[in-house]
Amino acid sequence: MTGHATRFALLAGALLMASSAFGGAHKTVKPLVDIKVDPEVEAGVKAVVLETANRWNSQDYATVLGLWDPDEPYPTYLAEEQAQWFVGWDRLNDYLDPPVPNPIMEAIREEMYDIQVKEIGENLAIAVWEMRFHMKRRFSNAIGETVRVSAVLRNTDDGWKYIHWAESPKTAMVYIEDLYEQDVDDDWDEFFEEAKERRKEVVRKKREQMKSQATR
Repeated sequence: MTGHATRFALLAGALLMASSAFGGAHKTVKPLVDIKVDPEVEAGVKAVVLETANRWNSQDYATVLGLWDPDEPYPTYLAEEQAQWFVGWDRLNDYLDPPVPNPIMEAIREEMYDIQVKEIGENLAIAVWEMRFHMKRRFSNAIGETVRVSAVLRNTDDGWKYIHWAESPKTAMVYIEDLYEQDVDDDWDEFFEEAKERRKEVVRKKREQMKSQATR
């Protein structure tokens, strides 16, 4: 079996095993819900989320710490690659502002979009959004992915600040499925419509053959 056929068979097998759990609904993407929120709250929170991308893109990752509430005793943070939650300032500082910069990391780029905001209490709001992420490490090609992110922010005297951050990557099966979908040729839709018509003709001929055999 060729490498392509092997990969396809593995994917097909994984999707078949998971079909009872997902039923295809996991790929359904619907319009964003229009959340009723104070326009000033929405604008303030969105500004912080967008500024987060700007600070990561500056390559001075320590500046992201300035978007966190310094009065929060236990900030919580979970990046997709972490083995456990970071709780408290020591872990958060070590992650965003390590004593020695990572010599392997060459560049990071982030883009935040589809940001939604809802108020969850007095001076508290939660934001959910999609984060498009690219990273280039030394001796490696650049990689990219899209990750779901949620965060809780508090309105302080210095504006909205993070107190909680969590990244939610897709499961391995869904991620692999997405990769295969991205590899579909641009002219597939046109071919598919033609193929459906050819398939109908094949089925019609088969039915005629069966009827002919039944009447003999």
